[in-house]
Amino acid sequence: MILKKKIFIFILLLYFSLIAGFYYGEDSLGAAFTDYQALKYLNEKFHNDFLFNLLNYNDLGHRQSPFLYILGSIVFDFGELGRRIFFLHVYLLIPIYFYKCLKIKFRDVSKDNLKLLASIILLFPTFRSYSIWTDPHLLGILFFIIAIFYYLKFTTNVRPFKNALLNTFFLALAAYSSPNFGVFVIYFYMQFSKKFPFSKKILIISLLNTILSLPFFLYLFYLDVNFIFNNNIHDLSYNSFSLENLSNKIILIISIFLFYLFPFILINLNKVKFDFSKLTFKFIFTSLIFLIIIYFFDFSLSYEYTNSGGGFFYNLSNLLFKNNILLFILSYFTYLYLLEIFKLNSSNFILFLCLIFSHPQLTLWQANFSPTILFLLVLLFKGAINQNNLNLKTLNISYLYFSIYLISNIMIRNILV
Repeated sequence: MILKKKIFIFILLLYFSLIAGFYYGEDSLGAAFTDYQALKYLNEKFHNDFLFNLLNYNDLGHRQSPFLYILGSIVFDFGELGRRIFFLHVYLLIPIYFYKCLKIKFRDVSKDNLKLLASIILLFPTFRSYSIWTDPHLLGILFFIIAIFYYLKFTTNVRPFKNALLNTFFLALAAYSSPNFGVFVIYFYMQFSKKFPFSKKILIISLLNTILSLPFFLYLFYLDVNFIFNNNIHDLSYNSFSLENLSNKIILIISIFLFYLFPFILINLNKVKFDFSKLTFKFIFTSLIFLIIIYFFDFSLSYEYTNSGGGFFYNLSNLLFKNNILLFILSYFTYLYLLEIFKLNSSNFILFLCLIFSHPQLTLWQANFSPTILFLLVLLFKGAINQNNLNLKTLNISYLYFSIYLISNIMIRNILV
């Protein structure tokens, strides 16, 4: 009972820290305030002339989905301050649904530990900044974690068909909010196909996917409001699908995996072993593939677009050594770890590919994958995180790790700059 009270007070303090951040205008991400200021006028535009701006949205020169701004201007029109406060609290559903997912996935782990793990989201700069400065990406994450929740309920075999339909519905809302989440329909549909092969149920799921995707495709291609590949936006240019961009995505996303895996690896560092004594053909082949990937890696042009991006380890490597050597070394060991995870279950590889192709643009920010990668690692990647990793010692290290990262971000953005 005493421990439960302490955990409740601790989580309450995290909430109050978010409220304090709202009051003082915290932007630990660095660009959330700027993005908000540049886009908030869209609420007024949709409010004043909904149909015209809906049909001419691509002329406004933005790549973000209009879905949030439609909701903010019509459904939740509380004025700017009221709207920000409203969405700040709506986004608290993200750690709440993360906790609900954890209870399904880790039934034998203490609920207190699961509450602590779920609440760590409140330390993530992406969550805090986009909660304080309302952003469509976080609305997509909210619907995505709800979609994962219904998928996990589907895996329990309790009313699986109903939960598959609910997963499909909320995944569509996630894609409406932030189109990159739409790619994950491949992963979920494959899982549903295994459960309902050649059946009426899979046909209904297919039909629902088609119906829910029609507004999206009609909007982009029939009405020609293709805001995603807007010509005014430099980072979706001629080489979005080049080998260079693909290599950039693989290396940087792998390094972001390491960023979120690090607390779990740190606590088990003595158990992490790589045996290089046996140079098997498979090992040489996979290492050769990695060398080819880094041969095509060049994020410098993309970085120059915005003078930002690349993720924590890309920036750390260039800060310390003025090159990508540290990034490549760390990514290589994470690459070997992920290959072992892929061998455990082929669905892990499909999930990784969905993540790669969910961001075709040249630019890449770690914020685009936060806290999505943590959700995938803990909830969907089979064998990546097990219940033994969710003890208090690991959670304490995780809180220390992410607290240092948050405080460093706040200092860099607001004190050192």
